[in-house]
Amino acid sequence: MTRITFLGTGGGRFATVYQVRRTGGIYLEDGARVHLDPGPGAALAMRFLRLDPAKTDAVLISHCHPDHYGDAEVMLEGMTACSFSRRGVLAGSKSSILGNGDYGPAVSDYHRRIVLEARTMLPGDALSVKDLGVRATRTAHSDPDGIGFRFSTSEGDVCYVSDTELKEDVADEHVGARVLIMSVTRPLRSRVRNHMSTEDAAEMASAIGPEVAVITHFGSKMVHDGVEAQRRYVEDSSGVRTIAAEDFMVLDMGKRIRARRGWRPG
Repeated sequence: MTRITFLGTGGGRFATVYQVRRTGGIYLEDGARVHLDPGPGAALAMRFLRLDPAKTDAVLISHCHPDHYGDAEVMLEGMTACSFSRRGVLAGSKSSILGNGDYGPAVSDYHRRIVLEARTMLPGDALSVKDLGVRATRTAHSDPDGIGFRFSTSEGDVCYVSDTELKEDVADEHVGARVLIMSVTRPLRSRVRNHMSTEDAAEMASAIGPEVAVITHFGSKMVHDGVEAQRRYVEDSSGVRTIAAEDFMVLDMGKRIRARRGWRPG
């Protein structure tokens, strides 16, 4: 079974600064354990859910904005048993790993050295984390090196669409996905450059036709306007079963795909 845990479902400047939703990223388990975009609060979320960072096999960063990498160095230290065990993979956009002038790097030279492998990825590049296949996909974002990820799991392909505008070549990267996870920062009638809105998510889901679409990475206005209304619009417009992610929600992929609520603070 493949398990996807949402360590946070917030994104964008205001949602991150004020923690309107948590911003810990996504944790995918399928033989390998991969921490995707560990933003601010990732370490605390791992503690709440009793996930051991020392068992993580890879940390992936889609682009060099702090809501996607804020806790990356902490998670790298966890993955390497506080640097005592040189293991695991760090991979991501050129901006996040090496920097590109305007952005980054998101991790220091020291943190690149403590892992077993550190590498940059361009769209189309692939790597294996144990038996889990990972391929970088296109985005159209303000960080020009930004990428998304496509995971070839034992239960089918899972695609993560990071921050991007909706473009045909971006959508084409995710055709055939069983689960399509989309970063949807903006609600209906509030589209901005470099990000997806609810209308964009509906169009992408319709074009790709996954078994399940998941919307996440909500900005403050998205939360204020009501995430459930945005979910209904995407599902009704696309005809695709759509889930609005919640902080600490777990998605289990087997023959069926089930979403369940995770830990709730008392």
